Amino acid sequence: MARLIESRPSVARCTALAPALLVTTPTLACGGKIDPNSQEMPDPYKAECAGSATPPDELQCTGLYANLAKKVLAKGVRAYAPAISLWADTAEKDRWIMLPKGKVIDATDPNEWVFPVGTKLWKEFRRDGRRFETRLWQKAQSNYWVRTTYRWNTDESAATTSKSVDIALEDGGTYHIPSGDECDQCHRGRSEKILGFEQPLLGLSGSTGLTLKQLVAEKLISPAPTLTDLRIGDDGTGAAIAPLGWLHANCGVSCHNGNSNSTGYGASQRLRLDPTLLDGRPSNDFESLTSTVNVMSDTPAWAGQARIVPGQPDQSLMVQLISHRGTDNPEHNQMPPIATLMVDQADTQSVVDWIAKMPGR
Repeated sequence: MARLIESRPSVARCTALAPALLVTTPTLACGGKIDPNSQEMPDPYKAECAGSATPPDELQCTGLYANLAKKVLAKGVRAYAPAISLWADTAEKDRWIMLPKGKVIDATDPNEWVFPVGTKLWKEFRRDGRRFETRLWQKAQSNYWVRTTYRWNTDESAATTSKSVDIALEDGGTYHIPSGDECDQCHRGRSEKILGFEQPLLGLSGSTGLTLKQLVAEKLISPAPTLTDLRIGDDGTGAAIAPLGWLHANCGVSCHNGNSNSTGYGASQRLRLDPTLLDGRPSNDFESLTSTVNVMSDTPAWAGQARIVPGQPDQSLMVQLISHRGTDNPEHNQMPPIATLMVDQADTQSVVDWIAKMPGR
């Protein structure tokens, strides 16, 4: 949940390839190489990180880097990128996961993966190539995750735990590091707290690194999904695929879903895509449509307004909320309600175009 003002996205991604997880190429992105026949790599920070809390106060003690100064990733750390990224005001982001050796993800429920104890995930946010923060989620015990955010110093030689803070930028913009409560507003929408590392976003076209197909190939997930190349079907408009994916990643994964802990659960709007339905079949009966098209909002602030009016995007509450950023009371004037000050113009337009093509129902 970062706010970056007037930054430009990049596609730079670091990929660390781990022999212990059956990866064949011995190159580490971001510098450095590893021996493909080696089974062990010493921890260069073992002594100074001995006795660290969980999570530790220093990023270098989390296990992300083998060499923090050179930004060389540690063995076993795997890069990934979801097919559709959560909008963060054009923030540049890299993501990594480390699964405990010999352990696998439990995919018994395709909508709610269960990760083995010891799993760690990191997400790094940058502006114009400068690192500002790296977030960590770590599964410390069964059904218990810890999380923290590390703020990078100006020369990027260290990153330490940070509370919520607004950082003034030279161009007049602001970079916002969120509080734990802000993070929880989104992450509580998944039983396992993890948002972007999930079956739809790793199985749809455009995902990279440790994708759903790669997880299956390396036997890191069980039971293995029978379908690894997922496809969102159209609804007859010829324009539904991109909007449905964007609404899933930006609204459904975290808040508007059937998990009773999610922030938007009480609103009865369901925008999370079910991976078992992503085989290219028509999407007309997906909850993303049945809970929005010609459905009145049951949230008091917007009572009496239809979420989607077919053929009339200007009369659709959904369009109003995603195309606006509030100031006096953002919670009632924009969606997502936090962590963004800029409208995602391109994807918002795709939603507008999709609704405009819907026949009256």
